Amino acid sequence: MMKSMKKEKYNKSSLNIEGYIGILGATGSVGKKAVKTLMEYTDYKLLLGSRDKNKLDKMFDVSESIKEYVQVNINNKVQLEEFCSRCNIVLNCSGPSEIILDKVALACIEQGIHYVDVSGGEKLYDSLKNKEDIIKSKKLLFIIACGVYPGLTEIYPMYIIKKYFDVVNSLKFYFTTQGKLSFSSAYDYICGILNKVGKGMKYINRGCITSVDNNKIQEYNLPEPAGSRYCYPIINGEFERMCKNNNIDKAYFYNTFYNREDIENAMSIIKDSKRLGKDVLAKTMTGKLVGDNNHRDFTMIYMTCEGIKDNSEIDIEGKILYQGAGNDISGIVGANVIEIIMDIIQNECGVYYVADIIPADIFIDKMNNKGIMSCETIKEFEEGEIL
Repeated sequence: MMKSMKKEKYNKSSLNIEGYIGILGATGSVGKKAVKTLMEYTDYKLLLGSRDKNKLDKMFDVSESIKEYVQVNINNKVQLEEFCSRCNIVLNCSGPSEIILDKVALACIEQGIHYVDVSGGEKLYDSLKNKEDIIKSKKLLFIIACGVYPGLTEIYPMYIIKKYFDVVNSLKFYFTTQGKLSFSSAYDYICGILNKVGKGMKYINRGCITSVDNNKIQEYNLPEPAGSRYCYPIINGEFERMCKNNNIDKAYFYNTFYNREDIENAMSIIKDSKRLGKDVLAKTMTGKLVGDNNHRDFTMIYMTCEGIKDNSEIDIEGKILYQGAGNDISGIVGANVIEIIMDIIQNECGVYYVADIIPADIFIDKMNNKGIMSCETIKEFEEGEIL
């Protein structure tokens, strides 16, 4: 059930570090939501950065929380390093991540600053892992994939698994979102298809990536507000890693679509990008609605999980629902990570995916405190008791 809406602010005196939390890309949909979340639920001092200082001026007022905002062009090394040098932690909400890659992360290494990125995948992870000796020598903590997908899509299964199961035999996971595409999300979406990020029409079977038996898109009736959706099975590196870390025998991850046209549009991207170029194609996709024209924006995670608890078979349904687009919830996820790492930043260093270091139960509690409903249902429990 949804938990209390009472806000729990961090007290200034409880912080383990001093100085600013810098937020780059603060005028974008992800960054704007991260800023507002941190302002509402913490007392941290924020330094906001964006390519367009006028937008910052219109969106935010300098206040007790927001001490200053500055113009930062990420391609301007001097501006970027000057911004990072004034912070203790940088939350990177700028995009597209495929273009930015490790530019902000490298500036943080140079300036000796902790780093959190709402995006980032295997390419960024591998790049930073190659520099982990330097990162550790400076006692820095770098966490990537701190958005909704990847990020929350790995944290929530971990939460369910640790709370309810001793052994997990199978997991089916469905991700669905409705809202308009931003340029950054469109660009990264295009690049993900072109770079073959994730393995389509695959699932995990006994720890191995395996082709699905029926090479057809299946229609599935999800809980409201999603309803009937076309489900495309895909396994990305972050989800595969989560399954291996939790010894999950069989797992499916379904990216869901409102209609077949959305899937066909995705399949045509390779051809269109060659004709138009990625930048032009992303601009044509910007502002287009993904989902049902008659429905308000939402983001939903739904999963079923079967396994063993106290020598008994159990079957759990889990659901997270946010009444807003995926970019907004990514901003909230990033803000949550900032809150949580304040308690571990003095004791941890190195490079991590968010699901490898953030305590899942604490994270989900914070999401519930921010009005994002999560609920679980025990479908079957033959004997014994879940503690």
